[in-house]
Amino acid sequence: MNGLRIMFSNRKRFVFLAAMGAVLSVLAGGANALAIVTYRVLCVPSHTINSSCYVPVSEYTTIQSAVTAAEPGDTILVAPGTYPESVTIPSGKDRLSLLGAQAGNDARVDRHDPSKESIVNATGNSAGSTIIVEAINVVIDGFTVEGGGPLANATGVDLKGTCPSAPFTPATGAVVVNNIIQKNGTGVSLNSEGCGVSPTSGSVLIGVLIEHNLIKDNDVPTGDGIFTSGVQQAVITENAFSGNQCSALGINNSSNVTITGNTSENDGSFVIFTGTTNSVFSHNRGEDFGAKGVLPGYGDAAVAVGPGNLYLVISDNSLEEGKDPISNGIAFTRIFGTGPVNRNIYVKNNRIKRFPGTGILAEEIPDDPPPVTVVDSLILGNEVYDNGLDGIYMDGSIEGDQLFDNEARGNHRFDCHDDTRGTLNTWFNNAGKLSYPTGLCTSVTLHDRD
Repeated sequence: MNGLRIMFSNRKRFVFLAAMGAVLSVLAGGANALAIVTYRVLCVPSHTINSSCYVPVSEYTTIQSAVTAAEPGDTILVAPGTYPESVTIPSGKDRLSLLGAQAGNDARVDRHDPSKESIVNATGNSAGSTIIVEAINVVIDGFTVEGGGPLANATGVDLKGTCPSAPFTPATGAVVVNNIIQKNGTGVSLNSEGCGVSPTSGSVLIGVLIEHNLIKDNDVPTGDGIFTSGVQQAVITENAFSGNQCSALGINNSSNVTITGNTSENDGSFVIFTGTTNSVFSHNRGEDFGAKGVLPGYGDAAVAVGPGNLYLVISDNSLEEGKDPISNGIAFTRIFGTGPVNRNIYVKNNRIKRFPGTGILAEEIPDDPPPVTVVDSLILGNEVYDNGLDGIYMDGSIEGDQLFDNEARGNHRFDCHDDTRGTLNTWFNNAGKLSYPTGLCTSVTLHDRD
């Protein structure tokens, strides 16, 4: 993963150099020959934006006209202003860099003046989504992106996979950084059509970076900040989410997705996982889940784990306060229906407090095999405080899980609760005053033991 991050970092440095002038690339053209390729800088709406701008016969009054004229590897600079259009970067426009007026400026910090923004607004556009990417290694940096919706799959930034009905090249290697993405159906979608999951249905979307974006108030019709399906090796890091009324992140049927350093405030769920493999959710911080309301399709927890996840790590996160129906902190939940049981899940060192339900919940699924939501997993070193029901609750026939070194206190029903009577799971060295059955937790805090 470090190599992937270095690749993205190098890519961003290239983009900023390109924005200052044309970039020369030397390509081997044979055993004794060299070809010089000049990448151009195109400007919207006029060449006065930057002295390095390529001057065509006519000015580019829209972003789409500049994209249409661009060649692979070109950079497009977009001036402050509002652009009422939907922009498609089609197959073949590979390595295109689309730079708004705020390129290089973290969208989470001091981006409060719309007059300084390049605003792409697709409101009323029949295409639905605002910026659609169908090419490889495209950079989108420094925009405000809004108005994608309310059509199905309508999105602020739509990174495509590929489908038999639309055989374009997936947006592999996309970099989406430093953007305000707001008031769309979904903020950013990564292969939202779900195509390319099986070997016979085309290529999945691979190697995406989503970083330093402010993703807020995306709520019609889907309400996700970021939604994935059929994605591999995505890095989602250091973004701020707010007011997305289903979830900040919906991670589905994807693998090797790393989610770190993000914040969530007033979203529905922070993250929903279904059908993932080898993914990580760590060092994120969120609060006030469900405070602005929740759309249909919600989870029931800040971190809602649906069926079919393998080798999922949930670690070192801070989750604080939810409003019904976001009742729980972390839940292995049956709310999304049945499916393969979750296995080899690692829930470690999270701090969870003040939810109306349970801090960490593992539910059974009555009368529908498999009857459990999680097995063969480890719940270790979590701090679970002041929740309305239980601190940690293993429901019914949940089995084969190990619970070590957790500290639960101030929870209103039980700090430690296992309806399997403690015989199907292993509880060891957990701290809490109230437990059922007696003895799952001790009254001595872990701090006192140390």
